[in-house]
Amino acid sequence: MSKQALIVVLVGVNLLLLGGLILSNYSLPEAKAQPVSLRGEFILISAQAERNNDTIYLLDLARRQMHAFRAQVPQMIEQPMMVRWYHSRDLVRDFR
Repeated sequence: MSKQALIVVLVGVNLLLLGGLILSNYSLPEAKAQPVSLRGEFILISAQAERNNDTIYLLDLARRQMHAFRAQVPQMIEQPMMVRWYHSRDLVRDFR
């Protein structure tokens, strides 16, 4: 084996070792999809209640309440979508 081939092999091994060190020390950032430590402490959940009617649930974590809002899908494109308050629940009272 010539000197030049030996140098190429050693450079290749060093690159592999460097790649292994980088990959072993790299960690993915922590996912924070809906952290509960924010000041508002609200979570929104949407669901299809009926064919032309969607429901939006608002969970208030500070007050332990759930509010439901109904969104009526307009029949014509020109009509605005109407969102109205539908119902509220006290989660502390409901889950005793």
